[in-house]
Amino acid sequence: MEAVVNNAEVADSLRFAVLHLSRGLRGSGRLGESRFCVLTVLAQGPMTVSELASHERVSVPSMSKLVSAMAEAGQVRRERDAVDSRRTEVTITDEGRAALDAASLEGAAWLDQQFGKLEGDDIATLGRAARIMRAMITR
Repeated sequence: MEAVVNNAEVADSLRFAVLHLSRGLRGSGRLGESRFCVLTVLAQGPMTVSELASHERVSVPSMSKLVSAMAEAGQVRRERDAVDSRRTEVTITDEGRAALDAASLEGAAWLDQQFGKLEGDDIATLGRAARIMRAMITR
């Protein structure tokens, strides 16, 4: 007989696990969650503040404030589009990429430590769960 699954309980448990795993994966936290997310997105290519806000599900004014702070810190820069001068794109700088790389390395080391604490086929189970979650967010 299969166990009855309570979607709300699974959602709460998953939310808790994802949030705490995310903290560990971001490294020591020197970069901060918001900056880590923005730099991760910009490492794939430039975006406008509006596109970043939409991607990160925050308001445009909030993203604009964050991008301004990141530009002051030298992590990103704003550049006018060569074709449409009304459009300003945000790009990651070398300093931003270095900060992202450092945080990513710290996070990978942390996750490797966590994997060392697992038993049996837990890593394979996590791999399957990761594929399911990736499919959920890319549909």
